[in-house]
Amino acid sequence: MRRTKCLVIGAGPAGITAGIYLKRGGLDPIIIDKNAPGGQLLKTGDIENYPGFGVISGPELAINMLKGLDDLGVKPLYDEVISVTKNNEFIVKTKNDEIHAEHIIVCTGKEVGKLGLEDEDKLVGRGISYCATCDGFFYRDKITGVVGGGNSAVSEAIYLSNLCEKVYLFVRSDIKADNILVSRMKERENIIVLKGVTIKKINHDDTVTGVLLNNDEEVLLDGLFLAIGGKPNLSFLSDLNLDLDKGYIKVDKNMESNIPGLYAAGDVILKDFYQIITAANDGVVAALDIIEKEGD
Repeated sequence: MRRTKCLVIGAGPAGITAGIYLKRGGLDPIIIDKNAPGGQLLKTGDIENYPGFGVISGPELAINMLKGLDDLGVKPLYDEVISVTKNNEFIVKTKNDEIHAEHIIVCTGKEVGKLGLEDEDKLVGRGISYCATCDGFFYRDKITGVVGGGNSAVSEAIYLSNLCEKVYLFVRSDIKADNILVSRMKERENIIVLKGVTIKKINHDDTVTGVLLNNDEEVLLDGLFLAIGGKPNLSFLSDLNLDLDKGYIKVDKNMESNIPGLYAAGDVILKDFYQIITAANDGVVAALDIIEKEGD
């Protein structure tokens, strides 16, 4: 059993930043993540809007952020939180341990969005992917498709256009990506944008062979990349009477939930903008509020 003033669940941009501020504020946080530290940064290609770096890849930015923790002697734990209960303090059960904490900051991000189609799950790794920078290499000189219309989807399509013979972008309504990304995409002659379409069936044998659209058009593909957002998986908090809105944690200006001592930051909270820099900001605000309360 471990004990800490503050447990940070999730080691993406929000969790890493919260950990840095907590440690510098005189607390000794425990940071835990069921995956490799870095969160969605590890699956992100070039980032061009994070101050101070110009153009930097997601994994590189993750390494830079983690260095801030490492320099302070904080090393994230690799473990998965199973449940959280609260008496006078939070009791957090993980796969390998039990942690008692006075404060918690939840920074677990979103799970990938799915189409909800037949055979979708069994085709992951056999033609369906959620990360172009991870799996794009396997589709060199082949035909791929990307589902989505936001920054992530357009960025995935641009990345794949450097590798693939042809890339389809399937957009349900309008493209909502930043203008600079849309302009860059339009320069790629091998990106074909299909707007106002949804996928109603994934064609396959052992691997993906194509998709059938809602207009009954069939598109032949070797691979399909999904970039359609998603929602937080907060099942480990089901024992708490947490106030949610559309599946996201509702927080106040200090990132504190309706449960005193339980904070949330980044993609798990209900807010208008989901960006790396806003996730980091959320982590700072939560950490500083905890530090202030501990100092009272």
